[in-house]
Amino acid sequence: MRVMVVGAGQSGLLLAHLLHAAGVEVELFNHRTVEELRSAPVPLAQFTLPSTLAAEHAAGLDFWSPAAVASGSHAGVAAPTFTAVGLQARPEAGDPLGFTGRLPGAGVAVDPRVKLADWLAAFEDRGGRVHTYGVTVGDLDAFARMGRYDLIVLAVGDGELGRLFPPDPARRTSALRERAVTQAHLVGLEPGEADADVVTTPCGEVLCVPVLSPWGPAHALLVVGAPGGPLDCAPDPAARHVDIAAALTDRLRVHAPDLYGRCHRAAPVDAPVHRRVRPAVRCPVGVLPCGGRVLGLGDTVMTVDPASGQGWAASTLAATVYAQRILSHDGPFDEAFLNATFDAYWRAHGRHVAAFVDMVSAFWTGTLPESVTARFARAAADPAAADAWIAAFDTPDALARLAT
Repeated sequence: MRVMVVGAGQSGLLLAHLLHAAGVEVELFNHRTVEELRSAPVPLAQFTLPSTLAAEHAAGLDFWSPAAVASGSHAGVAAPTFTAVGLQARPEAGDPLGFTGRLPGAGVAVDPRVKLADWLAAFEDRGGRVHTYGVTVGDLDAFARMGRYDLIVLAVGDGELGRLFPPDPARRTSALRERAVTQAHLVGLEPGEADADVVTTPCGEVLCVPVLSPWGPAHALLVVGAPGGPLDCAPDPAARHVDIAAALTDRLRVHAPDLYGRCHRAAPVDAPVHRRVRPAVRCPVGVLPCGGRVLGLGDTVMTVDPASGQGWAASTLAATVYAQRILSHDGPFDEAFLNATFDAYWRAHGRHVAAFVDMVSAFWTGTLPESVTARFARAAADPAAADAWIAAFDTPDALARLAT
């Protein structure tokens, strides 16, 4: 079996590693080298929750655990972990309501410039074949006509190749709303009651999570809101000069004052970044000009709202489901198989993430079932209920139960 994987993000690299480890001939295409990944523009932080971390460990890719660093199996610095997560709801009027709960294990956040570069280097070290090449639709069409690969998987986000996958109206959810995201990496943040913090407001969310940056341990501070809304730190896309750092500080002061108070002595280790993210669910099968079919993976077919913190969990579970189905398949990789592969992931995880994001979207609208709001209120008074709520971030079916 020969498989072509295009894209060296979380999902593409994990799939390539899993297939290669099982003896599949995998050719990985990416437009950046390892060193170019290390020096790439500042990316948005991604969070590796306990179940995701377990999948990485099973694939031999948990390079930044204390055990891996202490054993010398990977040269580097151990990533800071988070277990206790504080969740606070701040209405426009009235007192905030919140609690701190615990995940079922440790989570980490490793900067993509560190993680993806090391994973790509490891794939080559393990004998994987890498092509540093920007693949076009014309290239894919030529490969498909030649029959060079049994299966072509695209894990490329949007762009030219992403446009092969149109929106999927059957899986559209109410939470597919464009988001304005601002991020700063800080050192010297004063400690709080929890390891990581999430503040939800009617205007959006603020997240603060310890992260392993290219310069060592830091905190990633993200502000997520509607474009042009109160939490958008660059509401005018045409503005040529915007003081992102000052705007982020101002939003924190108003919407997350507790975090604002902890940041007054913190210093940035990166320039702050501002991105627009368009969550989407797309059809998983792309059709090439020659009629050949390609399979979309990760952000290519499901872009997750960054306020949910579920981006890399979604990519990881998609890659593991795809790998399991590819390795157990005995037959042609036809359109029926490709659609069924994404549907297996959607049933196992994707639909539950969509339900959770819908719940976050509906939290301030008054449209949530009373059982959900009562469960949240109970968590503020009951540590066991708080743990159950926070632990649900790590478990797709538990997310679904929270949303009903």
